Amino acid sequence: MPLFFMIHGVLIRLFGDPTLTGLVLMQASVVLMIAGMARLMALHAVPPVLSWAIAGITLATSLYQQYLTSLNCDYLAAGLSLWGLVFYLDSPESPRRSALARGFAVLLFVLAFYTKFSTVYAPAAVFLWLVFTRQWRAAAGFGTASLVLLAAFAALFLYLSDGRMLQSLAATATGGTDLAFAAGMVRRFAMELAVYNPAVGICFLLALAKWLADGPAQWRSPLHLAFVMVTLVTIVTFSSRGIAGNHAIPLAAISLVLAGTAVTGSRIERRGLAGGFALLSLILVACWVPGVPSPLKTIRAEAVPTVAEIKAKTDRWLPENGRLASENPSFAIVAGVRPFVLDNFSLASFIRSGHPAGTDFLTRIRAREFDVLIGFDPDTRWTPQGGAPVVLSDHYVAVDALGRRTILTPRTNGR
Repeated sequence: MPLFFMIHGVLIRLFGDPTLTGLVLMQASVVLMIAGMARLMALHAVPPVLSWAIAGITLATSLYQQYLTSLNCDYLAAGLSLWGLVFYLDSPESPRRSALARGFAVLLFVLAFYTKFSTVYAPAAVFLWLVFTRQWRAAAGFGTASLVLLAAFAALFLYLSDGRMLQSLAATATGGTDLAFAAGMVRRFAMELAVYNPAVGICFLLALAKWLADGPAQWRSPLHLAFVMVTLVTIVTFSSRGIAGNHAIPLAAISLVLAGTAVTGSRIERRGLAGGFALLSLILVACWVPGVPSPLKTIRAEAVPTVAEIKAKTDRWLPENGRLASENPSFAIVAGVRPFVLDNFSLASFIRSGHPAGTDFLTRIRAREFDVLIGFDPDTRWTPQGGAPVVLSDHYVAVDALGRRTILTPRTNGR
């Protein structure tokens, strides 16, 4: 998932502050997704005011509240996917402009894929729609263009990552899961929607009711296919051990769009939608947790280091041309060095599975190659598959702090 973090890295380079740029990127991603939802509903004859109001429900969910101040790529990925659907379905009458719009849609689908690999639901829905409606030439063109762009961006990201992107994908694809754990994916999916994020559950049930009410005659439409595909993809993702509520974000978006189209349906559908939204409003009020950090609180929080503080600490402890490993890659970017660790979850998976990247990291820890570590718990104990445990405090010692994060330097004979 390199694209989101590359964009954030560029923003840090341009504007400096990793916290502020991260928050701006997150909120811009949410707005992009909501705008895509509203436009997609408008294409299905939902009045503009209602389409924006329904899409805006996103901002009232506890799911949004959980992630509004975190660096999370799901909103950007969903937004790009939704706009890909919009551009493909809202093609101009001019053949040339239509081709350009559909080509741009393919580009958005590919960018969404490299933001979050699980966004295959959107292009899959378009491809299946073209096949089911016997648009063979369009289906072949769509598939070919998608594969060409996928390969082009893969080559670019492989070059930029020194060939490590595919290794990272292979090592983290399963999230450390096994067959026994994967067997419970439907139960965990249901628990997520019923217990942890009931607002998403209500939206899903409303969309499912609309899908059933429309009947087989409508099931081949891109929106209905997108709902089926995103449901299947979301269920499958819950087979992984590294899954949290953020993986329900695209399901919530597509569900709200499909449910919102009931506005133009029969009287029974409209009444069902009104009743569902009434129940949803109660859940939204009940689940909204007071005191959860807002973007403003996050910016003002004392524990969030400023750019000046990051630079001051790295200037003090990091020697010229020194090596820095930080659990937050933005610290390395601010310090002007290339991030060594991009994602702690991936690093833990590498180490646990005995992947070469994890082995390489532990070898560097033992050799004390890093001049500075930021954000690692000194008491961390790594146990690689088939290898000897590595205790971080045996090789590094805490010397300072950066906000709530610990700064460590190599342990010497004297300490």
